[in-house]
Amino acid sequence: MTEESRTYRRALRVTIIVIVALAVIAVPVGLLVAGGAGLLAAEIGVAVAALAGLTTQIAMLVAHQKPPHLMAAYIGGSWLAKMLIIIVALLVLQGVEGFEKEIFAGFAVAGVLATLAVDFSVIRKARIPYVDGGS
Repeated sequence: MTEESRTYRRALRVTIIVIVALAVIAVPVGLLVAGGAGLLAAEIGVAVAALAGLTTQIAMLVAHQKPPHLMAAYIGGSWLAKMLIIIVALLVLQGVEGFEKEIFAGFAVAGVLATLAVDFSVIRKARIPYVDGGS
């Protein structure tokens, strides 16, 4: 296994842990702030954050050993798919009566920032060479 593979797997593992922790935190916060509607909004916010964070990491894990044009297609395609899903979800959720938008937004933003922090931290600590050694 290459250092790149280990790095992408580490990022995926840590992100899953962070998302699960955020989902656990979202339960009491959502319930305390707005009852069942708050719980639902908080968990949907965490799901959106998970979609945003994990999609790119999975695409990188799958595509990092592919030729550059295929890797770009994987990453670009995953980004486009996740943006379309998020836009459709936001359009559907804006019409739902009693949906706690503030709680949803808070957990979605917190989750996205947490996944970005994980990405930055793991990549910063990685020991991936810039060039391949050769003869």
